Order: sequence, then structure tokens, then C-alpha cells
Amino acid sequence: MANPHEPHFLKPLLPGFHSGITIPLGFFSKHIERKTNQKTWKLRSDASDKIWEVIQEGMRLTGGWKDFATANDLRIGDIVIFKHEGDMVFHVTPFGPSCCEIQYTDPDINKEEADAGDADENEITHIASSSRMI
Repeated sequence: MANPHEPHFLKPLLPGFHSGITIPLGFFSKHIERKTNQKTWKLRSDASDKIWEVIQEGMRLTGGWKDFATANDLRIGDIVIFKHEGDMVFHVTPFGPSCCEIQYTDPDINKEEADAGDADENEITHIASSSRMI
């Protein structure tokens, strides 16, 4: 059961999502509109320790969203859950098209594992550049 003190919403990522996403009306009306004057969301995820600042324009997240989406390797078909932790801080959890949570890995660890095996150069490059597993 969802924790009522940490409201959340989900968004499927459709073509064009890199330019911004729309906050669902029900969430916006209940938890954002008239509740705060802040127009900057702080997004964090399990992909890194970095906190991303994203600008809210009306009911859309725009400025900074593309950088967040790119850094978190978000793709068309993914679903992201935004959990409001208070004070305009949101933890973002991405799910892949298979509806499984995306697990982020350290590319350096993957490269070491590939180097230890008999992988060819192309396989090592592919594994080392991977940042997410579904």
C-alpha cells in the first residue's frame, strides 16, 4: 500500500519526452498547485548521487529535464515513478518496457568482469558502455 505521506505518480515516456513531460492533473492539483511557490524540482535516482534541478513551467517539467533523462539513460517505452519526498524533492524510479525496475550498474565493474573473461573487443566495449539492466 502506498504511503500517503509520500505521494507519487507515474509517467510513460512517449516520443518527444526529452523536451519535457506533463505532470498529471490530479497530482498537480492535489500536491503542487497552491501548495508551494517553488518552481524548481529536485530529482534524484539510484543511477547516481547527483541531485538534478528541473524547472516546472505550468504543469510541465522542462528546463533540466533533458539532462536528467539523458544521464539516467531514459528511453521511449520506459515508465518513471516520481515519489514526492517533500520540499519539492522527488525520487525517480525508472521501469523498462518489461515493467521491471531498471538496475543501474557501474560501467567500470562491468569492464573488469568482461576483461576477466574471454570476451572479444566489441563485447567488452558494449558491456563497458552499459549503464542499466532490466
